Amino acid sequence: MKKCHAPCSSCPWRKSNPTDGSAIPRFGLDLMRGLRSTVGVEDGFRKVMSCHGSTNERPHACRGYVAVEGMKNLNVRLMAVRGTLDLGAIERAAAKLDLWPSFDEMLAAFKTTLGESSSTTDKV
Repeated sequence: MKKCHAPCSSCPWRKSNPTDGSAIPRFGLDLMRGLRSTVGVEDGFRKVMSCHGSTNERPHACRGYVAVEGMKNLNVRLMAVRGTLDLGAIERAAAKLDLWPSFDEMLAAFKTTLGESSSTTDKV
């Protein structure tokens, strides 16, 4: 994964972006639900959420995810120790933005906009 700083302009973590998925290439609510495996209440080794603008050949971490949920993912912390993520730079850049405070709140907003009710089964 490459070094990254500010969440991209169409990042779903930005509250300023539409919650209908129109700003995200190849968006699907089921795909978003599948990202649940990248978040957790406690520290743990989990997959790192990739940026929607990255490719399978050249993935890079979603900066919005890293800023909001990343510190609970031990793999994100390892990336920082190895120098592939600059957590300080990401946190400074994200502090200037209005981001969803959690994956659950972001998912709920997308589900509401798309006419689907939220349920407790979607929570971490």
